Amino acid sequence: MLLTDGSPNTTEDLRAYESAILSVANGEAIDLDVKLALATEEVSQEVLDFLVGRFDSRRTVGVTDVVVTRQMKRWHALHTLEVVYRDAFHNQLNDRYKEKFAEYQRLSERARAQTFQFGVGLVGRPLPVAEAPEFGFTAGPFEARTYFVRVAWVSAAGQEGFASAVTSYDAPAGTVPVVSSVNPPTAASGFHVYMGLMPEALTRQTSAAVPVGQSFTLPVGGLIEGVTPGEGQSPDQFVAGSNVTRRG
Repeated sequence: MLLTDGSPNTTEDLRAYESAILSVANGEAIDLDVKLALATEEVSQEVLDFLVGRFDSRRTVGVTDVVVTRQMKRWHALHTLEVVYRDAFHNQLNDRYKEKFAEYQRLSERARAQTFQFGVGLVGRPLPVAEAPEFGFTAGPFEARTYFVRVAWVSAAGQEGFASAVTSYDAPAGTVPVVSSVNPPTAASGFHVYMGLMPEALTRQTSAAVPVGQSFTLPVGGLIEGVTPGEGQSPDQFVAGSNVTRRG
């Protein structure tokens, strides 16, 4: 996924690092989604500072072409936990929270350094995360059912962006669903459709990308088994560096 697609991690991802994070957040009235978004903003600013220090023209580009690498995803998770425990400590002045804050501050700083040493990944033609598609129906042989759908933009070179959030649609009996993409980015030439009857079991229904401006109609043969949604574009190049001073 791109750094501008949204938070690189979810609350469930945070639990892989800190199993008690949900109970801590609930006990201290800390909104984890807000902290995930704040950490995304702060990581984005540090990445922008890093890139501007190497390319002055970067000021007009921002971070719209930055790919979330495995190293950056880890940095974001640890920085989010740093922010959460910083707030928890300031709320209660509890030494246990202070120790956790200091621990995740150290881990976050290390992950940050590793991210810049490994390199910030960039793509030449970024495909932002797709918006929820439009949905319609046409006559068909199916019974009434609920479909879960994601779509992802595809470039002329075959690169695929991060898929949209899962959206559900109730199709009446005697119809088949029709899926249309909305607001295509300039780099997109088409889109793939992922569909299933359960939100956690979506597979690609399009053997080839549907051209921009056209729609996908589920064949009368029904859903097929295919690949699951990917993680978005891979970097075309990396910009690496070291000894980068942390903001603040």
